[in-house]
Amino acid sequence: MIKNYLKVAFRNLRDLKGLSVINIVGLAVGIASCIVILLYVAAELGYDRFNENADQIYRIHLEALVNGGKVNVAMSARPLGPTLAHNYPEVAAYTRIKNVDAPTVKYKDKVFSERKFYWVDSTFFDVFTVSFLEGDPKTALATPNTIVITESVARKYFGNENPVGKILGTSQSGQDYLVTGVVKEFPPNAHFHFDFLGSLSSCEDSRSQSWVENPYYTYVLLRKGTDPDQFQSKLRDVVKNYPWAEINRITKMGIAFEQFEAAGNRFVYRMQPLTSIHLHSHLDYELEPNSDISYVYIFSVIAVVILLLAIVNFMNLATARSEKRAKEVGIRKALGSNRSQLAAQFFAESILTSLLAVLLAIVLIELFAPMLSQLTGLQISLDLFASPFPILGLLCFGIVVGIVSGSYPAFYLSSFRPIQMLKKGTGHENRRPLLRDGLIIFQFAVSIVLFVGTLTVYSELLFIQNKNLGFNKEQVIVLNGTEAIGGNKIKSFRQELVSAPRVISATSTSAVPGMGTYGLSSTTFNPLGNSIRNPQQLWILIGDYNLLSTYQMKLAQGRFFDREYGSDSASVVLNEAAVAALAFKDPLGKEVVSAGSTPQENKMLRIIGVVKDFNFESLHQPVHPLAIFLSADGQVLPHISIRVAPGDYPSTISSLETIWHKFAGNQTFDYTFLDQGLASLYKAEQRTATIAATFSGLAIFIACLGLFGLAAFVTEQRTKEIGIRKILGATVSEIVIMLSKQFTIWVLVANVVAWPIAYYMMNNWLRDFAYRINISVWIFAVSGLLALAIALLTVSSHAIKAATANPVQSLRYE
Repeated sequence: MIKNYLKVAFRNLRDLKGLSVINIVGLAVGIASCIVILLYVAAELGYDRFNENADQIYRIHLEALVNGGKVNVAMSARPLGPTLAHNYPEVAAYTRIKNVDAPTVKYKDKVFSERKFYWVDSTFFDVFTVSFLEGDPKTALATPNTIVITESVARKYFGNENPVGKILGTSQSGQDYLVTGVVKEFPPNAHFHFDFLGSLSSCEDSRSQSWVENPYYTYVLLRKGTDPDQFQSKLRDVVKNYPWAEINRITKMGIAFEQFEAAGNRFVYRMQPLTSIHLHSHLDYELEPNSDISYVYIFSVIAVVILLLAIVNFMNLATARSEKRAKEVGIRKALGSNRSQLAAQFFAESILTSLLAVLLAIVLIELFAPMLSQLTGLQISLDLFASPFPILGLLCFGIVVGIVSGSYPAFYLSSFRPIQMLKKGTGHENRRPLLRDGLIIFQFAVSIVLFVGTLTVYSELLFIQNKNLGFNKEQVIVLNGTEAIGGNKIKSFRQELVSAPRVISATSTSAVPGMGTYGLSSTTFNPLGNSIRNPQQLWILIGDYNLLSTYQMKLAQGRFFDREYGSDSASVVLNEAAVAALAFKDPLGKEVVSAGSTPQENKMLRIIGVVKDFNFESLHQPVHPLAIFLSADGQVLPHISIRVAPGDYPSTISSLETIWHKFAGNQTFDYTFLDQGLASLYKAEQRTATIAATFSGLAIFIACLGLFGLAAFVTEQRTKEIGIRKILGATVSEIVIMLSKQFTIWVLVANVVAWPIAYYMMNNWLRDFAYRINISVWIFAVSGLLALAIALLTVSSHAIKAATANPVQSLRYE
């Protein structure tokens, strides 16, 4: 029986080649798209799972709310890790990570600025799973001035030499480091990546007992069986006994922690599961930019929807050609076939079509895997032969898709009554095919939603690129790693930069405006004479006299730092957000106190100016309160920003590089254009837009395949009608309009369905941005018109062909 089913199925596929190709290609594209998106989703959900104890590792970060000022950073105090390990038996191990902006690393004549250089505790390898190629993880970082490097770094600096036992020089306090190990790189699906791991014990501040500053990333490995919620509750005692006690001692507030909380304030250490960081964490000072769980949900829905589109196509085409198979079904029933046997036949055909589509989908995935990996930023591969499960899974997937695709056609066609089928056709001529209409409307509604989503994402990205950030990002070149030049040469270096051709101005800063909070520090500020119980947390940017002119920022009040005023070293410039946070009505000349680690380190500063708010972070975040300090004479800061005249950039870069090597020797010339760096902050959104556009196109392609086949059958069914209308004087345009009318109605109804859904979804997505567009009516109009144009273009080929055919041939049809 099964052999007979397959034989008939192959015969039908052969006899209806055009329809079979449409079905197989449509299903293949749908299946391939679904599999690729699911692979992408699986990779996103699998971040940091390569660690053996991933489910027991947590990062602890600081969340604070003080008098309305929020602090939510991925870091914590220096003593937190050792204190937890010493006082709480639930902690099996801990490690701290310190990140310093791109130190210079030297070996013989090779000098590079390295952005992935971290200092870590020797227990790093007890928490994270790292594969050693050379060295012993137990002793690799046990002593100061030791370092572990990755395999790629070993090749970069040492070639074929064995790096273990070699010395690497760094600009970090001029220290040399002994290479004690070589390890494999973290896989791509890790929330941070490193090239160098230096022993944290080399850093003097690693032994600091200050709880006020929060410069370290702290990770803990909890023992098996530990309830993380119960352990989280114990962190409140840690805050009361250590940070709060120290804050009270420094500020002399003299209030209990419970009073502080009762006033609506908050100071808490939060535990984040390691495996949730990539998709759920969007804190300040993240080690690397993270993704968002909403994208996983969106793409999961897109995967299912695209597969449904392909299945809907199959159903529509199968039911549309029911007239062709009516007599076959009637004869089979007259000869004794029952409904279940007929249904089995149709299921065999749909499963065979689905399995062929799965084979074609595998070919498509393998052909386009490199492009898909580049598109998603992840390694996309089926890896079919790693185990029997992928092949079995695809086989089952194909069978399930075949059963779902063939379910409605099987039950629909097998329900025909044999007498009516042999006399007139299907016996269903007078029924409105409401389900088929609904499925076609569903196809176009999905396509329109995808169109609206893609256009909205691109509009938001365009808005971000053109928004006034409060400074001019154009024609600014940022040099990184300039601290390696040294304090005795940095002044001369800046002077030569400014005198170079096409250079307008240059400024040294601790961080780069617009590029996030990395490089900023923070502390509490309090107006002098105000209640010391109302401090405000402000970010601190250190810059020189040329900061405003180089970035073309605007002053709201007062002045900026000026060499003519010797007292400016004890002054501060605030942004408008900081003035509002400190509740100043007339801030000029007022004095504020910035908190240090001890009362003796507190600084009294006079406000000399207010700069207009500018976006220091991505436009996901609002403008935070900021204080600008003047850099000390000869102070070396990690970045120099250079404003250059537009045009002839290669010549400008060449002259800057010449000056760089004059002062920095053979150290790599590391530079970026600020506007390009700002664009990189939105890589996740850009990737989302590209993926959404790609799969929107595929969804439309699948829908058009179905429309193409459906239009062919609709036109074929009305062949005699077209012939009669032409003989009675109907024009070609009238016939084309007649055949296209139903498809136009379907698209219009699809717009009514799709627009509210698209608005709701994209409005929710835009909430992640502090600065965002309003979804314009033109986006919906363009999406609807685009869907209508595609539908009419798809249908028109059949409509025009039928309208221009010889009516005599039409009347001889059948």
